[in-house]
Amino acid sequence: MPLTPNAIYKDFKNKDLDYSSTLQLLITLIENTDNIEKRLESIEILEKVQTKDDRVFKLLENLLISDSNKEIRNVAARFIKTHFLNRALKPMKWALEHETAIKCIIPIISTFSEINNEKSKSILVDKLNYFYNQELKYNLKDLFISKKIENFTHKTLSEILINYFFIKFLKIKFGYIKYEFDTSGFITKLDLTNVDPQGILLTDFLDLISSLKHLQILDLRFNNLTKLLEISKDINSLISLDLSYNHLMNLTESIDKLKSLKILNLKSNRLRTLPDSLGTLTSLQTLNLRNNMLKKIPKSIKSLKTIEVLDLHGNKLNSIEFKLNSSIKKLELGWNNFIEVPPSIKYLTSLEELGMSGNKLKTLPKWISSFQLLKVLNLYDNYITNLPESIGFLKSLEVLILRNNNLLKLPDTFKHLKNLKKLNISWNNFAFIPEWIGELDSLEELNLWGNQLETLPKSILSLSQLKILDLNFNKFEHFPPFLKELERKKDLIIKY
Repeated sequence: MPLTPNAIYKDFKNKDLDYSSTLQLLITLIENTDNIEKRLESIEILEKVQTKDDRVFKLLENLLISDSNKEIRNVAARFIKTHFLNRALKPMKWALEHETAIKCIIPIISTFSEINNEKSKSILVDKLNYFYNQELKYNLKDLFISKKIENFTHKTLSEILINYFFIKFLKIKFGYIKYEFDTSGFITKLDLTNVDPQGILLTDFLDLISSLKHLQILDLRFNNLTKLLEISKDINSLISLDLSYNHLMNLTESIDKLKSLKILNLKSNRLRTLPDSLGTLTSLQTLNLRNNMLKKIPKSIKSLKTIEVLDLHGNKLNSIEFKLNSSIKKLELGWNNFIEVPPSIKYLTSLEELGMSGNKLKTLPKWISSFQLLKVLNLYDNYITNLPESIGFLKSLEVLILRNNNLLKLPDTFKHLKNLKKLNISWNNFAFIPEWIGELDSLEELNLWGNQLETLPKSILSLSQLKILDLNFNKFEHFPPFLKELERKKDLIIKY
C-alpha cells in the first residue's frame, strides 16, 4: 500500500488505484499523520485528483475550523475559496470570528470578496463596524464619517478589513508599532524598526505584505534579518523599502517584483553579491548599498534608467567595468579599494556629487572636468600628491574636501572656482597658500588645519562670505596682524 502522497498519486495516474481508494488514502493521511509536510503535500495531491467531491469539502471545512496547525488552516481556506466558493460562506464566517493567525485571515476575508453577495458584504461591514466601535475608532473615523461604507464594493471592503486585521496582528505580536493610514482606510506606511531583534518572526511575515495593496513605505531596519523569502508578484504599490542594519548576506532574485520601487536601502548588511534582477527595477531612483562586502556589482545595474543616487561607500570594489547610467546625480564610492577614479564613470554628465574618499588614489584624471554639474567632491583620506589643472574648470563646484592627502600646492586654475563655498585641505603638506585665494568670492569655510603654514596671504581679507577659518596645528610663530581685522567681521569664526 502506498505510504506517501506522491506514491499514491503515481499509482492513481497509472490506474493501479481507483478514484475512491485514492481519495480515501489521501484523506486518511491528512487526518492521521503528524507530519505537517506530508499533510500539506497530501492536500496538494488531493487538489490534483478531485476537487468537487463532498468528502473533500467536509474534510477542508473541518481543517479550516478545527486544525491546530495554521499552515493547514491556510491551505484549507485557499482550497475552499478556489473550488468550493458556493459553499464557503458558512465555514468562512465561523473562521473569521475565531481565527487568530493573520496568514489564515487574509484568504478568509478575500473569500467574502469573491462570494460577492449581500450576505458576504454584510459580514464585511459588520466586522469593520466592530473595529470602529471597539479597537481602531480613530483610524476609521474619517472613513465612517465622510463615506457610506455600505456603498463600498466587496473588494474595497475586504482590502480595508485586511489592513485592520494586519494592525491588530502586529500589535499583538510586537506591541507598539508606527503606521499611517490614508483617508480611505488603507495602510500606506509601516515602520517596523527594531521590533524583532532575533530576526525570526519577520522572515515569515514578509510574504504577507503583498496583501497590503496600498502600502508605499516599509521600514524594516535593525531586525537582524538574515534572508528574504520569495517576494510576491502582487506587491505593486511599494515605493520605499528600508532593509538597512540587518544581516542579509544575499538578496532574493524576486526583488524584481517591486516594479514601483523608487528607494531601496540595503545599508549595513553583509551582502557579498547582488542578483541580476536588480537591474529590472525600472522605477528605482535611490539604491543604497553602503557598508556591505561587495567586490563587484552586476552589469544589469546600468539598465536602471531612472537611478539618481547610487551609494557604494564602504565595500570592497576596485573597479566598475561598465558604464553607469547617465541619470546618476550622486555617486558614492568612498572606502573601497580604488587606485584610480573609474574611467567608466567619465560620462555621468548629470553628476552633482562624487565621493571617492578612503581609497588609494594618488592623482585625479584630467577628464575630471567633464562633470560640469558637479557640486560636491569628496577626496579625503587618499594619497593624492597633485591635482590636475582641469579641476579648476568644475564651474559648479561648491564643496571640495581634500583632507588627509599628500598635497603640497593647489593648481592656479583653482581661482576659477567662483561657486566654491567649502574648501577643506586640512592634514596635507601645504607650506603656503597662494594670493589668488582671495578670488574665491563664494568661499564660506576654509579649513587649513594640520599643515606646514607659517603665514597667510592678506587677500583672505577679500573673502567677504567667509564664516569659518580653521588654522589649528600649523607652524605659525606669530599670526598675521590682519587676523584681528578679520575677527571683527560679524559671523566669522577663526580657530587657531
